[in-house]
Amino acid sequence: MQKLYLRILPFFISSFVGILIFVMVDYIADVNWQNLILNIAAGLISVPFIFICYELVREVSEKKIKTKIRNYINFHTEKILFSFLKYIYCWFFPTQKTPILLDENKIQKLYDVSASDFEKMLTEKTLLGFFIYKNIDDKILGLGSVIKNANLNQYITDDEMIRFMDILRNITLIKKSVLSFLLLGKNKVLRVRADDNPHSSELELFYRNVKVDFGNFDNVDKSKLLEYFKVPTESVELLSHQLYDLISDIKELVKIMEIDFWREEYPYGIKGPNI
Repeated sequence: MQKLYLRILPFFISSFVGILIFVMVDYIADVNWQNLILNIAAGLISVPFIFICYELVREVSEKKIKTKIRNYINFHTEKILFSFLKYIYCWFFPTQKTPILLDENKIQKLYDVSASDFEKMLTEKTLLGFFIYKNIDDKILGLGSVIKNANLNQYITDDEMIRFMDILRNITLIKKSVLSFLLLGKNKVLRVRADDNPHSSELELFYRNVKVDFGNFDNVDKSKLLEYFKVPTESVELLSHQLYDLISDIKELVKIMEIDFWREEYPYGIKGPNI
């Protein structure tokens, strides 16, 4: 988008020339020539003035539009990034008897995990099917629609666009890797049940009467949700680097876009974290 001063500079030059011509009128003796010069000077001053006013109004309008669009982008991006962070957090730091709710400290804990840490955890930990098979396809598609929309992506910087694309690539690859995880055994303490809301397709994970987590699981064998899985040895190194790159890009994008997961009020509704 061209800078305001570059757009109005020619009009200022025209007006300045008009003022110079107007000053020259006093040095012209012929009345007819004076009238001609005055008309030219008036045109050079008044017409650019109209265009300058137009450009100023346009600039104000564009700033308002840009602010609204950026709020829209940030609002939807934040919800999606938070979902990705919670999805990965549940892999490695699940709870069995208390609800899984992310806060600032837990997100920072995830940010601080190195590639070698991921590799170690993938080698040692078993992962519950409820967490690894959670369907986040709608979030992946949602993030993709933001950067593909021509009305939106013109307001995304090059640095942000690179992060968006890297995040999409890695989360997609990570989801594909889940399909090759090895089955180990079954959890006999937790149970899965459908949401009480008849209009919801979500499944909920319970320990006795405590709802630990929830999510959608389209086209997933429900029997897998209480099974434990392990990452194949040959996949550990690659997957650990994909996880590290994903979290690093999310961390950087959150910083660049000045996203605050804990801000309550938004122009497009009230955000509830951990959704």
